[in-house]
Amino acid sequence: MRLKAIVDLVDISMNYHSKEGETRAVAGVNLSVEAGEFVSVVGPSGCGKSTILSLIAGLISPTSGHVEVNGRVGYMFQRDQLFPWRTILDNVLLGLEIQKNKSAEAIAYAHEMLEKYGLGDFKNHRPREMSGGMRQRVALIRTLVTRPKILLLDEPFSALDYQTRLSVSDEVGGIIAEEGVTAILVTHDISEAIALSDRVVVLSKRPSRVVSVHKIDFEGECGTPTARRKQPQFPEYFDKIWKEMREDE
Repeated sequence: MRLKAIVDLVDISMNYHSKEGETRAVAGVNLSVEAGEFVSVVGPSGCGKSTILSLIAGLISPTSGHVEVNGRVGYMFQRDQLFPWRTILDNVLLGLEIQKNKSAEAIAYAHEMLEKYGLGDFKNHRPREMSGGMRQRVALIRTLVTRPKILLLDEPFSALDYQTRLSVSDEVGGIIAEEGVTAILVTHDISEAIALSDRVVVLSKRPSRVVSVHKIDFEGECGTPTARRKQPQFPEYFDKIWKEMREDE
């Protein structure tokens, strides 16, 4: 029996209006995500990947179609957006402040999360004193302390160098799995999508439509994104998705 989706996009279309006229960004997209899934969305630049995240987050409304989201949403952006004048702890508490939920329990949870994920000794440091990978971990914890059921990730590793990106994807993937959050990632990086995800959704060029959905299933133990990259099926998934994107272009 099919589980009830935590996110459901039904026949979504999105048109943008400007002085130059109307631009259709998304055309008839259908996508369901079940609780606990990690789903990545890939496609060419400008195809509407971030538009889909904005629709799920409720930042914009579709021109037509229906968006159903069954749970609080957290959003992690391309850059960490940490305030340089605030300590790491104060940066983590920012979302709670915005929500007016800076209770003693919520503050204690923030301390617990920083300790749990290896940042307890850095609570009173400033962002400039930390590496790019550590800053991204802080940004993720800042989002998670608001206790979202759904985490939206908009190319959160794109500002990092390649080696750091691999390391941080392991860390972030592990944290998301540990916390049991449903995650939806948009990325240009096919390898990253395969390494992190249960399913990869391939979008066409604008106006975007769903070209295909790939269930990622590796044999044996491969708990981390790095371990997944070493699996013999990995290049097969990559070649198939890359070919679909090239054919659509």
